Amino acid sequence: MSNFSLIVVAIGLGFLLKKLRKPLQLPENVAQGINVFVLYVSLPSMALYYIPKVEFSARSWLPLSLGLLVLVFALVFFGIFKYIFGYSKNTYGALVLACGFGNISFVGYPLVEAFYGKEALKTAVLIDQGTFLVLAVLGILLALYFSDKKLHYHVIVKKLLYFPAFEAFIVALLLNFLALDFPEFAQSTFKRFAETLSPLALFSVGWQLSFDTQAVNRKDWLLGLSYKLFLIPFVFFMLLGFPKSLADKVIILESAMAPMITSSLIASENGLNPKLANFLVAIGIPLSLLSVSFWYWLMEV
Repeated sequence: MSNFSLIVVAIGLGFLLKKLRKPLQLPENVAQGINVFVLYVSLPSMALYYIPKVEFSARSWLPLSLGLLVLVFALVFFGIFKYIFGYSKNTYGALVLACGFGNISFVGYPLVEAFYGKEALKTAVLIDQGTFLVLAVLGILLALYFSDKKLHYHVIVKKLLYFPAFEAFIVALLLNFLALDFPEFAQSTFKRFAETLSPLALFSVGWQLSFDTQAVNRKDWLLGLSYKLFLIPFVFFMLLGFPKSLADKVIILESAMAPMITSSLIASENGLNPKLANFLVAIGIPLSLLSVSFWYWLMEV
């Protein structure tokens, strides 16, 4: 319950303080300052703490590749509707980044544990780390690509190499291959900074949240959440042949989670329809509680 209460409180505080900004004389660019800390401190810290600890094996290929598969399907799915609805590059990018990644850990961990116990978290951790690897490379690369039509590929690569989360990912992955890790005091520091990611990102989402129906097209967010909460878990449900093993069931549940906070934040910071990206997270989190419960019921019938 603590995770769910934090979701409600953090988003609610961000939304409330934005409404009280003028009476309280708060600066207008609060969200931008928070986003800088999340992207340049919290996110790299997460990579440096968790990635050296990932255990790769032949049996872990599907959980580890789930994040990549969800993103690839999102590129194809929303790409089709880009031509049908005439989406701009910004809106297409916002849909891909927000709904191409799932909220595997912050919402996913407590739900998976609630339904299947602590044993199920072993698979959830693999999915989480695999998804983070995809976010650290392809997610950032796609955000840079979608953000500017005139940006040359060598400039995109240069920006990617200078992005702290990607640099941290490279260092952490090298340590993993060498079976090394940071000293205990450094790990503790990285962990503390990594733990700031969810509450700060949720607060930022709340600050930028708008329920103006004219600002967020209903067709856009319905399409995004239909993909993330129902279509993609249905695809894996069919591919796994009505899953029976615990690992396969966890894969289905995690694929049905809400859009990822961090990827939506990256989309927002790169100017990819920020109102839509934030709205997808704020609405997707409560709706995912229903969608995940539905998929659990379907697998246990």
